[in-house]
Amino acid sequence: MWIAFLAAASCLPCHEEIVRTYAQTGMGRSITRPTVENPVRQEGSHGSARWVSLWNNKQLIHVINDEARPMQWAVGSGHEGKSYLLQLGDALFQSPLSWYARRRSWDLSPGYRSDHRLSFLRPATAECLGCHAGAAAPIAGTVNRYAAEAIPEPGITCGRCHGDGSGHVAQPRRGNIVNPTRLGQAARDSVCEQCHLSGSARVTNPGKQFSDFRPGLKLEDVFSVYVQAVPTSTDRIKVVSHSEQLAISRCSIASGGKLWCATCHDPHREPVDAVAYYQAKCVNCHAQTKPHGDACATCHMPRTDAVDGGHTAYTDHRIRKPGVPKMLLERSTDLRAWREPAGALRSRGLGLAYAGTGQLEKAYALLKDVPGDAAVNDALGLIFLRADRAALAVASFTLAVEADPRNSARRLNLAAAYFAAGNLVKAKAQAQEAITLEPLLQDAYVLMAEIEPGRAEYWRDLFAKKLR
Repeated sequence: MWIAFLAAASCLPCHEEIVRTYAQTGMGRSITRPTVENPVRQEGSHGSARWVSLWNNKQLIHVINDEARPMQWAVGSGHEGKSYLLQLGDALFQSPLSWYARRRSWDLSPGYRSDHRLSFLRPATAECLGCHAGAAAPIAGTVNRYAAEAIPEPGITCGRCHGDGSGHVAQPRRGNIVNPTRLGQAARDSVCEQCHLSGSARVTNPGKQFSDFRPGLKLEDVFSVYVQAVPTSTDRIKVVSHSEQLAISRCSIASGGKLWCATCHDPHREPVDAVAYYQAKCVNCHAQTKPHGDACATCHMPRTDAVDGGHTAYTDHRIRKPGVPKMLLERSTDLRAWREPAGALRSRGLGLAYAGTGQLEKAYALLKDVPGDAAVNDALGLIFLRADRAALAVASFTLAVEADPRNSARRLNLAAAYFAAGNLVKAKAQAQEAITLEPLLQDAYVLMAEIEPGRAEYWRDLFAKKLR
């Protein structure tokens, strides 16, 4: 499928070797259809829930208690493992079961360890698929609804790093296709950071969405990433923190910005002998250093448990001396922009980042004087709602909905504010609007059960019926 797409885009005729080797890389296989994994059947339990993963009649089936669901997509190259997506109606959800390749075993997906009930109702959002898929087709304003062809390009495609190739196809020359190596440092690094820098929060600019990023731009032209101001020493890292780790390495600092991802990684192919390949990369810069073994990375870039990676470990890109404390690169009390956005967006971006990480006092201090757009008013509404100031929450959420009327989550926030203010009629109307926009928005049914406690069972049954 991937090669067929590239051929249609006319990459294959001129770049046949690159296309074919890239198709075998992790990025080229970022999303695939499920395949048989051994063992083909495995059972387990977590809390009160029993689970089964089995291959049956050419389908991967996941079972939680008595609920069985077929999996439509496998997310991940399989180097470390795979997570799985199921489709209910036009919505995509993540299964609570993942395949862990190094252990050759099924187990809970990352983030499910604290959920003792387990369910198939974790939404697969557009932001999630934005990094894992070559192209997805989310319905604007919804949490996890998609067009009829939800993932038209499963694998990461050439355009993710090289931009729109239509002009290059029409008249092939160097100047009309993006070559990341020829970009300025910030734009060059942004090509990788769009997916390999999660930070503690990501904030889009007004009127932008994550999918608006194109190679050749800086991330901050579309969105800004916020990381913890001072990394905390511990023995675990985050899965998608490669850029943070590399930036604090002595190798990166000493290079003056010359060292970047492609210095060591060839995005078009995976090495046959990874140990020898990466050892040669180290020796290329450290020819005078006498190695103490056959693989510098074994000691200087050890595999490390990931705080958000489930049951697996990842390469620590800090390139540190043995014995130096490892780094936990995740949210902390103080945040900073990875690179500062334009001046007018600085308070807005940092304030929304604090709101997104639950630090509402810091968020309010920054956002109270920022011109209100839909995202700012939504965040202020959340701040007021948490502070039991329902009337102010209603006012802020109303502005957010007026600016973005087809956004189901903002409709639901407004419904919650009306409920807190005691206006059950308007709360019900907004919750029902949210359900109309997104029929499988579970929280809307939960809120309706609270608004109408006498009909709580009706709303629970209605949601269950929608899942069939």
